[in-house]
Amino acid sequence: MLERDWASLERGLLHDVFTRLPVDADAASFRHVCRGWRAASGPGAPVAGPWFALRSAADGRRAFVRPARRRRRVRPVRLDAAAGGEKKAPACVRGVSRGWLAVDDGGRLLLTDPVSRAEVPLPAFGDPDYQLTDIFLSDDPLVAAGRWTAFAFFKVDDISYAGHVLAFCRPGDAEWARFDHQDTGPFYWGLEFFRGRAYVLVGVYRDKLAICDVDTRRLIVSPVCLRHLIEWEWDTQECLVECGGDLLVVVVSHHEHTRSSCCVRRRRARTFVVRVVKVHFAGEGGAMPVAVSNVAHTRDYALFVAPHGHAFALPASGFPAVRRSCVYHFATKITTRNVSGMVITDLLDRKRHRHQRLRKLPFAGHWYPLSWFSPRCPSLDTTPARRHWWSHS
Repeated sequence: MLERDWASLERGLLHDVFTRLPVDADAASFRHVCRGWRAASGPGAPVAGPWFALRSAADGRRAFVRPARRRRRVRPVRLDAAAGGEKKAPACVRGVSRGWLAVDDGGRLLLTDPVSRAEVPLPAFGDPDYQLTDIFLSDDPLVAAGRWTAFAFFKVDDISYAGHVLAFCRPGDAEWARFDHQDTGPFYWGLEFFRGRAYVLVGVYRDKLAICDVDTRRLIVSPVCLRHLIEWEWDTQECLVECGGDLLVVVVSHHEHTRSSCCVRRRRARTFVVRVVKVHFAGEGGAMPVAVSNVAHTRDYALFVAPHGHAFALPASGFPAVRRSCVYHFATKITTRNVSGMVITDLLDRKRHRHQRLRKLPFAGHWYPLSWFSPRCPSLDTTPARRHWWSHS
């Protein structure tokens, strides 16, 4: 049997293999095989994931920023696909899910991948007064072609305190199908897919967990109550995450208080309280949630949550820039909702409320947190390297 010379494979075939690698560790190992494989992956340095996507409050511009490691500043990332050709900025990015951006391009809704520039059209919503505020994909539209479902939250833009509309669509649908919210009320806060079903947090106080029945277009409320997780006097973020075969509820409470000091001017300190609970179901493989229990750690996984968007979990073994059993979330001001930094909460640290790491973002202007962004395939940063002063001598 003849041995195959892997170094002599065609560059195009190697590049296709590189773009299908699921984790950053495999992409780094691919580029370390030889010079030919490194050249086949493309120009630029690999960008460790995940990133977070921000949207400017002034002109709607978006920026992808990667979390910086210790003693390094965060900086925007310019993707290799966006380096060449005509740059067309979308009108407004409404949501992020599974590496896809939900874009409202002048009334036309579509899913776009900023790395590969792939686009998937979405049907328009029936009522023009409602705008898309969040989207959740059950699978990758290109990997599971014809078998994916999109759930979305729609809201009247002029009324800030109005309720949402929960709707879903499948490939080929001409319009969105609405859910009946007679039993739950028009308030939805987070959605996740688990064991082939969609679960959503409902209620004014985010204290109910419901099952989305697409056949009858109704929400089945479970007996699980999450009211004990909510700190009423604090700003709270709550979401659902599928992690290692379990369905988790993550609650991030934000509180600003005046720090006591002997100086005349007092500084306002921030405290973030993170609680993670596991949802238990009735029977083996059942669909109805019946109880929750506290989670001390998430083993090899790290959780990424945001005020909006599709939360997810990533294994630290496959992503070198991720720390295990940590919750990554945003630090936002309660009054203006502007982003001031990223917070890493270690669930294994008993004094995690005192030892939280807040990394500020060196951005000018006002930015709103859109969501965490995990690219569908390995991406390369083609930003030119900064020239140092000693390089001119």
